[in-house]
Amino acid sequence: MFSKMFPVIALLVCSPLVATAQDRSTKSRLMFPSGVVMHDTIAAAHLDLTQIDVPTTVQILSKLTGKPGESPFVPLAEGVIKSLLDAGVKQLYVTLPGRALLHGGVCIVAPCSDKDSVSKLFTNLLDPISLPYKFDVLETEHAVVICPAVMASEYQNNGSREQVDRDEFNAGLQSMASFAHQAVISLPADIHQELTLLWPEKLSDHDPTGFSPQRWVASVRSISMGWDFPPATALELRFQCTDHDGATACEQEMSKLLMMIPPGIVRPKLSVDSNNVVIKADPEEINVFLKSISKPARQDAQRRQTINNFKQLALAIHNFHGKHGFLPGKYTVDAEGRPLLSWRVALLPYLDQASLYAKFKLDEPWDSERNRPLSEQMPQVFEVAGDDLAAGHSRIRLPVIAGGLWAGEGPPRTLRNMIDGTSNTVWIATAPPSAAVTWTKPDDWKLEEAKLSDQFFADQSDAIVSFADGSARALTPTIAAETLKALLTMAGGEVVPQDEVK
Repeated sequence: MFSKMFPVIALLVCSPLVATAQDRSTKSRLMFPSGVVMHDTIAAAHLDLTQIDVPTTVQILSKLTGKPGESPFVPLAEGVIKSLLDAGVKQLYVTLPGRALLHGGVCIVAPCSDKDSVSKLFTNLLDPISLPYKFDVLETEHAVVICPAVMASEYQNNGSREQVDRDEFNAGLQSMASFAHQAVISLPADIHQELTLLWPEKLSDHDPTGFSPQRWVASVRSISMGWDFPPATALELRFQCTDHDGATACEQEMSKLLMMIPPGIVRPKLSVDSNNVVIKADPEEINVFLKSISKPARQDAQRRQTINNFKQLALAIHNFHGKHGFLPGKYTVDAEGRPLLSWRVALLPYLDQASLYAKFKLDEPWDSERNRPLSEQMPQVFEVAGDDLAAGHSRIRLPVIAGGLWAGEGPPRTLRNMIDGTSNTVWIATAPPSAAVTWTKPDDWKLEEAKLSDQFFADQSDAIVSFADGSARALTPTIAAETLKALLTMAGGEVVPQDEVK
């Protein structure tokens, strides 16, 4: 259970944390405890373990990334947090001393009364982990510490308790006292001065924004961050500057920096407050921003899921062909040739859905009294990930075009009919949402050569297709109509430009 401690800490520090609403107006003054802020500390964070809801956090992240489902990480993180709370650890502090950067970097300070239990817990967390650097678990007067071994002597000799002139850390922490969790970044004065000299005046001669890294770092003294997440969603970033002129310079350079954000991603709003540049976000703004930055990753995950579905369908068609010696028809028919059930129903036994297949009355139409209710039990393999269609509807369809595999009403076709080759013949594709149908319904997706691209793509940014060789990929509307036609027909003898279908 405890073999993945550092992903847990990463979730607490780096991922959007979920905090419950609370009235913090009566909170005492926040200060970092001994052992957190040192003379070379670069960053420090405070986490209120009582205000972290791991399942809700993971659920939100899953929705944003397009990877729904219960994460095995949830019980692990919940178990760690519960164990810490049971041992009296309600507040956790993370610090990054400069001298430890090359040796694992992070130190964790857990103030507590039951130091023995917390030490054992941390030791159990660390023991199974194979890390490139050695970490020690130590007990100080009021806390248990995890730190790189190179810093152990400092904590053991109480060097971490020495007074340091780093008031900006407590000031930054206090400025975010209205939030459940806070973080402060501040370089020691000598490092800040060296960095100002080392950073370039401009990114490059070709940078259209004109952003000056040197001017920006010279203007900023420290950065404070505070955050809450659902149901009391809020976020604030505060750049503490040298003076009002520094704040003006910081705001100007930050505005240039934000111009680099790609179109489609919401840009945060800046404001100047005395010597500070502030970024604030309310629940709606945070939701829009997170969705915009996660959209590419979410779409990529959904595309991969749909491609995997297509590969399963292709394998099912091949297995059907292997058993019967021919491909499934577009739909089954009765003795008079009237359509009954779609090709999807015929594939159920080859998709580990034999029990569902057995429920169908195969000699009745899809909307009969017996078959109609089964349309509500559509297997996930017929879904396009991310779709918001009516229940039981699918837009995974067989493209019907003159000269195509599914055109006409003749005898069943076989793989031998694909003169163009299985790797050049598309047999399944995602239709536009407007062409979605009940998955059991025997309905043709007819395409006209004169309107092929418009009908095939419509408002789709790309269409997932399965080739008869079992491969699957995405096609974009930039593909030439002639190439698309060549892929959708089975014996045209065309030479397909491979660069258009990669």
